Amino acid sequence: MKMRSASMMLAAGSLAVGLGVGFQLGRGGGVLSAQVAPARGGDGAELHKVSRVEENDAKTYDELAREYDRFKHVDRMFELVSRAVRPTVVHIVTQKTTRQEEGQRVRKFEETGSGVIVRSDKAPGLFVLTNHHVIEGGRPNRVRVYLHDGRSFAPEKIWSDVMADVAVLKLDRDDLPAARLGDSDTVQIGSWVLALGSPFGLTHSVSQGIISARSRHMDELQDVENQDFLQTDAAINPGNSGGPLVNMLGEVIGVNNSIASSHGGNEGVGFSIPINLARWIMNELIVNGRVSRGGLGVELDPDFRQEKAVERGLDRPRGALIQSVSPNSPAAQAGVRKGDVVIEFAGVPIQDLNHLINTVSMAPIGRAAELVVWRDSRETKLQVTVAERERTLRTPNDSNRTGGKPDGAPTPALGLDLISLDDDSAVAHGLPRTTRGALVVAVDPDSPFASLCKVDDVISSINDQAIQSAEQAARYLAHEDASPLIIQIDRPANGRIERHMFRVP
Repeated sequence: MKMRSASMMLAAGSLAVGLGVGFQLGRGGGVLSAQVAPARGGDGAELHKVSRVEENDAKTYDELAREYDRFKHVDRMFELVSRAVRPTVVHIVTQKTTRQEEGQRVRKFEETGSGVIVRSDKAPGLFVLTNHHVIEGGRPNRVRVYLHDGRSFAPEKIWSDVMADVAVLKLDRDDLPAARLGDSDTVQIGSWVLALGSPFGLTHSVSQGIISARSRHMDELQDVENQDFLQTDAAINPGNSGGPLVNMLGEVIGVNNSIASSHGGNEGVGFSIPINLARWIMNELIVNGRVSRGGLGVELDPDFRQEKAVERGLDRPRGALIQSVSPNSPAAQAGVRKGDVVIEFAGVPIQDLNHLINTVSMAPIGRAAELVVWRDSRETKLQVTVAERERTLRTPNDSNRTGGKPDGAPTPALGLDLISLDDDSAVAHGLPRTTRGALVVAVDPDSPFASLCKVDDVISSINDQAIQSAEQAARYLAHEDASPLIIQIDRPANGRIERHMFRVP
């Protein structure tokens, strides 16, 4: 169970919890709540009193039965939804290790979570959709997927995306039921939902609630940048992470992710990743091995409230307020200005900052889209061509998210100097334009990787995780646990690219 702050935690579990029931049971398992004294002699008044009570109880139960006849179709709906979805829900156990700072002691533990078996419209076969934090740091041979009937097996391959906290596990079989995916854009507040998963290791549990809100953003989840959570009061607890949130048609509309809690348990505030976002992430990972997000090259105001909306002639805060525009970015070339409010993108009305981020992220890169901004108390239409987000972040006005490191400066990693590859830097180093990963630009002779890596090598994956930046590679290479690393390197040689795999103990 990973704690992000005192009030926000991910719904994965690493605790075994015993649940006790504090009722005193009598013979036959009944609860001892009351006793009726036997009738004693006299004129039978007490016996008559008992029969009157039983007669009133019978009338109440008859009335209850008549009312239930009108309600039981709702009860039946919950039963059918549960029956349809439960065979597709899996329990996931990931074996992990950490190395303690003092004495370099190794601690082994298991992270548990949930997942749901689905199909992709981009590739054949079966996949398990879950959260990145459930399998983070694990490799296929250290992950077990448990079916509803007790069978278990290891995934064939794992992909993961940190920015959306989504992971995909490829299964090496095609004979299992798959859940149906719904449309999270059409989900209405107040509609009934079921949350399925393994809270506290109690596998294949089902809880019921409603959609409480949409477009939620949790500041505590700082490394999850794609946030547009569905909020629900269906019970989500540690161990539910990665399990499905389904509507009353039995369709998955969300992937359960986190809870807001003061003590670590469910308090009626749970959050799920909308399935439209999770499905797009899944397809990107399956097809490309990484997620290429769209970007405009703007900084958005996270504090766009009523007074700022009124200042700009809006009746309420809606859309996303532009705080700054990076030079030479797609937004700058389209004529976007500081103070504009983006109220529509590619025909989609924009609700808020996070809605814009996710909508642009999923937009096709290199394709023009209509952008409607609110400027000078009226709508202005612009044409913008979406670029890859990583490229829009590396502009002169941006700190490149590396603590103010100058644009293009190498990232050090245990004696290696690495830079992130995009279209321009790949071509500049004589690589195919689409090459992605961490390019080695210098190797210290004392580096633990000196015998493996050469200048111009591209670190393309580590432990089956596609590398998208130098910073990501540095984090993986500096791992603190005792498990070995499987490093994939693409090496230019005689006009072609050789692929090498290294195991680092």
